[in-house]
Amino acid sequence: MEVIFVGKEWRFKKALKEELFRYISFDAIKYIDSFDIDFRPNNDTLIVTNQKTYPLVTRIIARLANQNIVVKNDILVPEKSKFSKNSFLVELGGKNVNVILLEKEVPEIFIITPSFERINVFKMDKDTALMFLEPILNAHKLDYTVYENEGGFVEIVTEPLSDTIKKEIISTIPYVVFGNLFEHIVKTLPPKKITFAESCTGGLIASHLTKISGSSNCFDGSVVTYANRIKHEWLGVENSTLEKYGAVSEQTVKEMLLGAIEISKADFAIAVSGIAGPTGGTPTKPVGTVYIGVADRKNLQVELLHLKGDRNYIQYQAMMNAIRLFINFAGLYETN
Repeated sequence: MEVIFVGKEWRFKKALKEELFRYISFDAIKYIDSFDIDFRPNNDTLIVTNQKTYPLVTRIIARLANQNIVVKNDILVPEKSKFSKNSFLVELGGKNVNVILLEKEVPEIFIITPSFERINVFKMDKDTALMFLEPILNAHKLDYTVYENEGGFVEIVTEPLSDTIKKEIISTIPYVVFGNLFEHIVKTLPPKKITFAESCTGGLIASHLTKISGSSNCFDGSVVTYANRIKHEWLGVENSTLEKYGAVSEQTVKEMLLGAIEISKADFAIAVSGIAGPTGGTPTKPVGTVYIGVADRKNLQVELLHLKGDRNYIQYQAMMNAIRLFINFAGLYETN
């Protein structure tokens, strides 16, 4: 889920934000001063407003959802939305959008669905995954929604699954992970260790992993090597490589991987280098050009991505693609 704070004041309301974060989990946060009609949700999204920004956000969301605005509980909401005091939920483009007016206390957050299961399917496109899974899901009369995750894998959100159903799914599709991917890594990777060499993601991957309790069992540390000098001095990336191919290149990411493995003594490494924007792009390497790589002590693999979106969204996509690449590389799928 992405959280968008609308209004300049949110950058400074630390206590109120911390109170909100007690109730939600999220993959990305964005701060914007104003909201416009070009809004398109890339994920399920929680939009946090204040007294100044709520009316405009509500009108735009209602228009995008092709709904009229009505007054319910003394506040404006789209007519067909699910609502309570200071909170409403609509669907836009197959994504849930929950707008809340956050003042002194956190209102009901509809986008939180405590009883659901996430099925992540790798190495298959959406149609192929559904061909295998639909008979199982329909046989057990489960409601489900299918997404193409930004990380390049298929994500299916459904009702809670029994162990019997999970085993049935695993026996049908061998490339499956249930639930949060970072929790899965922390649960299944030990005693092996992983490390990260991050440039354009700025430590985002390490931050997400260490949010999970028990992450110290598979993670000792990583490096954020933003400048070329640090890539060279900390990871041993050759200056000749940086000069000839640039920081955003397959060759540099390969050397970042090797350096990260060497200094951390980990079993696996993930490396990311790219141009998250909005500046820094060139005709040959535009904004959104990102190289991701993964390695163990014998093999490595690097992919080139061409991502779209703002800076935060490009960083998020780079992270999720890197996790997808690692899970496939390590074969870190569910087992019976």
